Order: sequence, then structure tokens, then C-alpha cells
Amino acid sequence: MRNYTIAAIAAAGIALGAAQSAQAADIARPVYKAAPVVMAYNWSGFYIGGNVGYGWGEMQTNDIFGWSATAKPDGFFGGGQIGWNWQAPGSQWVWGVEVDSQWSGMKDSWTWIGAGGGLATADAKVDYFGTARLRLGYAWDRTLFYATGGLAWGTAEAKGSVNVGNFAWAGSSSNTHVGWTVGAGMEWALMDNWSAKVEYLYIDLGNENYFGGPAAGGFDADVTAHTVKVGLNYRFGYSKSPVVAKY
Repeated sequence: MRNYTIAAIAAAGIALGAAQSAQAADIARPVYKAAPVVMAYNWSGFYIGGNVGYGWGEMQTNDIFGWSATAKPDGFFGGGQIGWNWQAPGSQWVWGVEVDSQWSGMKDSWTWIGAGGGLATADAKVDYFGTARLRLGYAWDRTLFYATGGLAWGTAEAKGSVNVGNFAWAGSSSNTHVGWTVGAGMEWALMDNWSAKVEYLYIDLGNENYFGGPAAGGFDADVTAHTVKVGLNYRFGYSKSPVVAKY
């Protein structure tokens, strides 16, 4: 009888020890939770918008005699843009293309009054310009920083008049320039489909002839400009991408 009692007590002790060990193991074992999935803003899609801005630049002229003059047209401009972005799910890099068109009020004017009462005037103006550019950006959710560059074109105009005694002359000449542009910008997603941006571009429109060019008694002109603009875009097909939070 005594042997049975000892055996029973031993068995109970072993069972109690095993139970405590199992409980301790359960307490020590870490509990893992799946990382939450956050829906991040995605910049992909086609967009259209408008903009206004201010520009300043130079129209450098040269004639057949090697004389040169520099006009400094400046002023406001406004227009619109269309574009398309692509951002892979889970990536912060944004690739895109944009085309814009601007009506410009950038101009400069001079007036000369001669000792004999003669009067001469000259005007230089950038009437219109546009660009077609690639964009490469890096996004922090609803904020996008980007660099951009590509093709630029524009129409510039030169006017002049001379009145000396019985002699009077007035004329104008315009030309379309094609060149290049490079710049950078920042864009913010205000709401799911709406975003605002600020952008700087340097534009080099190259050299073209005016009034027939130097060989015909006119001149050639090289046109460059700096522009800063703000814009508002509406994006079609807005979506969010899943991003797994990391610890």
C-alpha cells in the first residue's frame, strides 16, 4: 500500500511539473502579428490642368556689322498642361511625361530721341511658348519632387519704328524658335484627384533670323528665358497602392 501511495505522489509531481513547464513555455513564446497594410497615395494616371506664372529672359541680337543689343523681356504668362504618370505599387519613383502651352506677356521696349528731334522705338516680345518634357520624381505619399527636361518651342516678335525729318519707317518681324528646356518642381496631392504644383524651367529657344537676317540688313536673335509657375491638376483614374508597414 505504501508503495502505491509513493508512486501516486511521484506521478502527480511529474504531471504538475510538466504542466508548469508548458505554461512557462507559453509565456516565453513571442506572439507575432501581421504587419498592417497601409493604403498609400499613387500618382499613376492621366491628368489635365492649368497654370499661371512669371518669366524673364533675354533676346540677344547680332547684325552683319557685328553690332549686338540685348532685350530683356519679362512679364506674366498663363496656359495649360496635360500629362501622364506611372508609379509601380510599393515604389516611390514616379515616371511621367507632360506637354504644356503658354500665352505670354513677356516683353521689353526702348525709345531713343535724337538731338535733331528724331525718334526711334523698338519692341521685343515672346508671344507664346510650349514644352514637351519627361519627368522623373520621388514621392513621399502625397508629396512629389521631380526633375524634368525636354523639347521647347516658342514664337518671338521684334518691332521697330524710325522718324527722322521726312523719313519714316516701321516694321515687325516674328519667328518660331525650337530649343530645349530643363527644370524641377514639387507637387502636392490636395485631394484624391486634385494636386497643386510649383515649377521652375530654364528655356533656351535657340537662334533665328529677323527682318531677313544679317545678310538682308536685319539681324539674328537668340532667345532664352527663366520661368516660375504654379499650377492645378485634375487626375483621372486615381487609385491607392497597398504598402506593408515595416518595424
